[in-house]
Amino acid sequence: MVATETYAYAAEPQPVRTRRRPKYRESDEPDGLHSNIMFDRRVVRGNTYAAQILPAEPLVETTGRSKKVVQSLKRASTPEPIDGRRHMDIQTDAYLEELTDTVPEAEISTQTDAFLDRPPTPRFIPMKTGVDVETQIESGEIFDFDLEVEPILEVLVGKTLEQGLMEVLEEEELESMRKHQANFEQIRNAELIATQRMEAAEKRKEEEKQRRIDQEKQRLEREGQVRQKVAASSYARGFLDAVVEEVFADLHQAGHFYDPVEKEVSDTFLPWLLSETQTQLGALEISYNSAKAIVAAALKKKMNAQEKAKDDRKLAIQKAKEEEEAKAAAEAAALEAEAKAEEGEEGEAAAEEEAPAE
Repeated sequence: MVATETYAYAAEPQPVRTRRRPKYRESDEPDGLHSNIMFDRRVVRGNTYAAQILPAEPLVETTGRSKKVVQSLKRASTPEPIDGRRHMDIQTDAYLEELTDTVPEAEISTQTDAFLDRPPTPRFIPMKTGVDVETQIESGEIFDFDLEVEPILEVLVGKTLEQGLMEVLEEEELESMRKHQANFEQIRNAELIATQRMEAAEKRKEEEKQRRIDQEKQRLEREGQVRQKVAASSYARGFLDAVVEEVFADLHQAGHFYDPVEKEVSDTFLPWLLSETQTQLGALEISYNSAKAIVAAALKKKMNAQEKAKDDRKLAIQKAKEEEEAKAAAEAAALEAEAKAEEGEEGEAAAEEEAPAE
């Protein structure tokens, strides 16, 4: 493209159509572009470390959408050119830039040194201090083994014998201690058995003593009870001799000694007789009350009938009086009308007589 050439549009500018979903869903859409993410192919499933190969073109979700919506999504943004024309890419920015088909490339290389093996670690040698001095010693000048080893051997043999003697003495002492301990345990066991025997004998003596004391207490208690019973019986005999007659008298007076026939009459016959009498008197009273109520009702009914007949006669008399008064008023009105009519006829006749005379 040359910068000096004039630029002109090949076609009328149009808004770019996109198939991407808008950020906010329109509320008036009949079929919203909603879908379930469980069926979205863009959601990764399975191993997340595996390479996910996405298609170059965006996937079109067709689940739950009509065919018209799917076709509108698959529709191309620019229509096909007409005969004699062709489409071409143009720039609509304010500043134009040159577009080329090839991308500029450049090659750069570098080389690194090969890895070298690590050298072995040197041995550590401490730093030398002081001054070195040397001398010459011939054999036999410093140490004679046969002479020097004798005291050492004496010491070793003496210590060995002493240690063995001490071990033997310790063993004998331990054996003596074990014997002494066994003898002591035998004496202690014998003393313990004797002590237990003495304790058992003392315990038996104490139990026997306690048993004798309990028996004596029981004997004294029984004797005390017997003495109380004897004293009570003697006192009761002396007291009852004077009280028996008084008690029988009081019982007879209280009614505990009675005649069976008299008791039967007073307790059975007289109550039955009284109840029967009350029953008959109650029946008579009920009959009397019933007859009295019937007579009172009849009298009341008769009086009501008489009062009603009296009221009816009063009403009939009053009605007859009203009828007579109405009849008299009607007759008076008729007479008055007849008098008026006669007066009118007389006036007309007088008027007719006067007219010919004139």
